[in-house]
Amino acid sequence: MIPTKPGILRGYAKAVKKIYESGDATEYSYRKPLQSLLEALIPKEYNVVIIHESKRETFGAPDFKITTPTMIVGYIETKKPEINLDKLPKRDKHQVLRYRERLENFLLTNYKDFILYQDGEEVAGVTLLDDNFNLIERNIEKFNHLLERFLSKTTPKIKTPEELALFLAKRARILKDVVLENMDDNENLMDLYKAFKEHLISTMSKTEFADAYAQTIVYGLFMARFTLKEPLNRYNVVFKGIPKSLKVVHEIFKHITSELPDYLEWIIEELIAVLNNVDVESIKEKFRFGVNGSDPFLHFYEDFLAAYNPELRQSRGVYYTPIPIVEFIVNSVDELLKDKFNKRLHDNDVTILDPAVGTGTFLGVVLDRIHRNVRGTLFHVYLKERLINNIYGFEILISPYLAAHLKLSMILDQWGIQLDDNERFKIFLTDTLSLTRPPGQAGLFEKYLEEESTQADEVKTKTRIFVIIGNPPYDVKLSSEWIAGLMVDYLQGLGVEKERAKNSLQDDYVKFIRFAQWKIEQAGKGIIGFITNNSYLDGLVHRRMRQSLMESFDEIYILNLHGNKRRGETDENVFDIQQGVSIVFFVKLKEGKHKAENCKVYYYSIVHDAGKVTRYEKYEFLRSNTVRGIRWRKLTPEDPYYFFVPKDLSLGEEYGKFPKLDEIFLDRNYGIITANDSATLAFTRREMEQRIRDLLSLPEQQFKNKYGVKDKNTWTVKQAKDAVSEDLKKNFNGNLQAMLDLRLQQILYRPFDIRWTYYLPKSDGFFRRPVFNIMKHMILGENIGLVTGRIVKKGEFKHVFVTKLPIEFSVLSTTTSEVGYLFPLYKYVKNKLTGKLEKTPNIKPEFIKLLKEKYNATPEDFLYYAYAVLHDPKYRKRYAEFLKIDFPRIPLYDKKTFEKYKKIGKELVELHLMKRSIPVDIGDKIEGDNLEVEKVKYDKKKQGVWINKTTILLEIPEEVWNYTIGGYRVIEKYLKGRKGRTLTIDELEHIYKVVEIIKRTIELVKELEKIEPKFDQA
Repeated sequence: MIPTKPGILRGYAKAVKKIYESGDATEYSYRKPLQSLLEALIPKEYNVVIIHESKRETFGAPDFKITTPTMIVGYIETKKPEINLDKLPKRDKHQVLRYRERLENFLLTNYKDFILYQDGEEVAGVTLLDDNFNLIERNIEKFNHLLERFLSKTTPKIKTPEELALFLAKRARILKDVVLENMDDNENLMDLYKAFKEHLISTMSKTEFADAYAQTIVYGLFMARFTLKEPLNRYNVVFKGIPKSLKVVHEIFKHITSELPDYLEWIIEELIAVLNNVDVESIKEKFRFGVNGSDPFLHFYEDFLAAYNPELRQSRGVYYTPIPIVEFIVNSVDELLKDKFNKRLHDNDVTILDPAVGTGTFLGVVLDRIHRNVRGTLFHVYLKERLINNIYGFEILISPYLAAHLKLSMILDQWGIQLDDNERFKIFLTDTLSLTRPPGQAGLFEKYLEEESTQADEVKTKTRIFVIIGNPPYDVKLSSEWIAGLMVDYLQGLGVEKERAKNSLQDDYVKFIRFAQWKIEQAGKGIIGFITNNSYLDGLVHRRMRQSLMESFDEIYILNLHGNKRRGETDENVFDIQQGVSIVFFVKLKEGKHKAENCKVYYYSIVHDAGKVTRYEKYEFLRSNTVRGIRWRKLTPEDPYYFFVPKDLSLGEEYGKFPKLDEIFLDRNYGIITANDSATLAFTRREMEQRIRDLLSLPEQQFKNKYGVKDKNTWTVKQAKDAVSEDLKKNFNGNLQAMLDLRLQQILYRPFDIRWTYYLPKSDGFFRRPVFNIMKHMILGENIGLVTGRIVKKGEFKHVFVTKLPIEFSVLSTTTSEVGYLFPLYKYVKNKLTGKLEKTPNIKPEFIKLLKEKYNATPEDFLYYAYAVLHDPKYRKRYAEFLKIDFPRIPLYDKKTFEKYKKIGKELVELHLMKRSIPVDIGDKIEGDNLEVEKVKYDKKKQGVWINKTTILLEIPEEVWNYTIGGYRVIEKYLKGRKGRTLTIDELEHIYKVVEIIKRTIELVKELEKIEPKFDQA
């Protein structure tokens, strides 16, 4: 109990007041009286030491640390007396928030007020001195209780991995923050950062480095705590706790044995204190691998990340693979080895590589499988030998790299196996997709990094690998020349798509598949078992990739796990991601390549064939099956697409006779890529004009604040401002109004949704891609353009519209692959002799000739005809699979049928261009007077759309509400695009005009169904 000592407290008040009145006091000046007060008040039986951190310029460590011989009790942070603790300055507020969230026992004071935070919550507060520094005697008892509560806070011994993960994560977050805030002034940290950028991740930011450093320290200390038989300290960690064979990690830890800046020292000491409070044997028991088919280390790492940084799981495609998936892949590979090669995972000549090892889950399951396969007195020697000589892993991020070493060490430890000092797991810190650059002048750390990379390169280029397994990352990052050279094979024969394909094939999982394919080709035979993004199974630009894989491998087994929210699939993904995934096994039985047709491809859909839709059901399926037990469906992938999913292409010969849109039109291109819709588009001309004026006149941050705009990787306010300023100066001699009159332009943003923009025909300026080569034909004169897509990923083909304006990239769908393409009917070309613009058809001369001879038709007639055909439900149903994989082909029916389609098509075009007069009266169709769009919801009973809680737009039939163009329900999309905006009368009238247009469109589509074309004679 804290004794009541008014005299000591009055002396404290007097000392603080004297310092304040001296006029030159700093925050540091008051600390001695506070320390003296605490030392005088706290009884000896508490056995505490009050450590005042030395005066510092850096930002990061609390001012006082209170310890006992066995533990850290808590921390005290001080502020100047004039600072109001309830209204801290921004910098101090951030610091205090960090401490209160991440330290279990934290006392904040300005020497007058004291606030105690425990486990992140404010639990007590007292004002000890008034504003004139007089002791408030009635608060003495309250102050004593606060101090007693602070000193009595104890941390129970940590006995579970969940508790340990939480305690470590909180400290790791502090460590990351203080490293980031101070690294510019720390030569050791900057040298480490530069070495990481030079040898591992050239694009690594300081934030990413601080994160990597913090996790490395945490996992290194964790490893040391479980290795040592004695309590941790900063010295035995390095000399006894970290294996000397892990030279890179060892070198990082060596600098913590020297004198550290206080912002690092206190938090590292705190981490050590936490780990010394761990019940090691209890934790070890719970970390036993393979009990009940679990990976406790994986769960620990997930718990750690959830507390440390939940968003980190998504950065660089880092997703940790659930055990049912890993076991299914490993067990299936073992069975394929036995069935196809008469080998097993434990055989001497079976080398295994995980090229994206993460925390080592796959290799851990491999060890467990070998452990189950091999029994007997020599098992320990056998397993250790195989592990050291036959099992490899690559990892680019140092924290999971270290975690993987720790995990495998713990697995061996539970089987009573220890590595010698000179032995190590062949898990290397390296970029799988790159080879080491020639060494230059380097320090010891860089030397060890190069040494690590060189050993990894030996495995990449020379070691014969029989089995490659894992879960490659899904993100896109910069590619090395080496992997880019291998990727050339996947681009062969893609023609005009090559440039776009380069982007689509930049996903890391594609490059990892290519790397694994190359490694198995080098070996002559072997197996790949991956779980990856499943886009390549039917992606159009992946067709050469699929063909290449079929040429390399003799058998391919595809287990489609689905879960693609982007395609509208309703089943649950096995990961917490939007992209669908699949498990694949590539089996190469003999050396050399062969024709793609000689490869046997087997497919199974866990949703359609097995009926498993929840994550749990999918896991249960994987637990109870292997590659042997699945009833595979044999596919016959055919040229030119080589689809790895079932496709009904039986009408391919019939459909293939029709001319394709890109064979009919001379030019086409995708829509404008703004890279920032909210900044570059406006609802009205006036709004757009004001936006440009503000862009030119306001400071960048003020512009961002006014319009709620943020910079992006491919677009910044500065970039846009510079482009507009240059345009104004260079092309308009500073005449702003003249520039606005010429540049302000309407574009078709979504079906029936027109926006205003500033159209500058320069890439990476105001827009990312203005696509001027095509859009100019919609700007220079009157025109009509057919809008359609090349690929349909979600649902059925409904991806067709018309426009008289330039179009935006996502005009038909926000699904990236469902990009809208514009086919202008006419081109505007300057006559070289007269210099005048001439309007010429954007249709190939031979096709114009055919139209004239067969139908006596004009380009406009053909557009009307094609537009009707593309709306015909019979056409969409008959050629559904083909319409998902390329530009539509247009059947050329007999003249009589042509005229029927043309007539309906003309009305459809005029309706959708809103050329026809459609009178509407909105007077009695709106209930409610609040026209701000808040939440859009359809009401079946009222046949109307609520735009907020009190206002509904009536007389909108359900079939009109559900009418879809591309990926959008038209009315819904228009309204949701105006969320937070008050609808104008013009917008309301527009909505009801669109309602009437859709009603008539539905009627015309029913008329199209009555036409009976002869498909096979077109």
